[in-house]
Amino acid sequence: MGIVFVEYKVFPEKREAYLQWFKTLTMAETRLELYEGSDQPDLFVELWRDFGPDEYREFKKSRQESPESPWAELADFVPGGSAKVHIWYFQRSVR
Repeated sequence: MGIVFVEYKVFPEKREAYLQWFKTLTMAETRLELYEGSDQPDLFVELWRDFGPDEYREFKKSRQESPESPWAELADFVPGGSAKVHIWYFQRSVR
């Protein structure tokens, strides 16, 4: 199992609307933590825990390629749209 990082910057003037949208979208999600850069306001990182490689590939595909995904609306909050939403998968290398 691994973790997924999703990183992006939101428009400062849309920050509060983004936070409300995000909260509504993720209320039932227990594997997710949201962080905001303390040195870079409006820079957000989503940390998703307990992802396998196949689940990650499906997650990334739905976030980047599916206009029907509830995540597609994120592009409206991000300068540069979905091209500026970065998604990475990490597996533990040392125990």
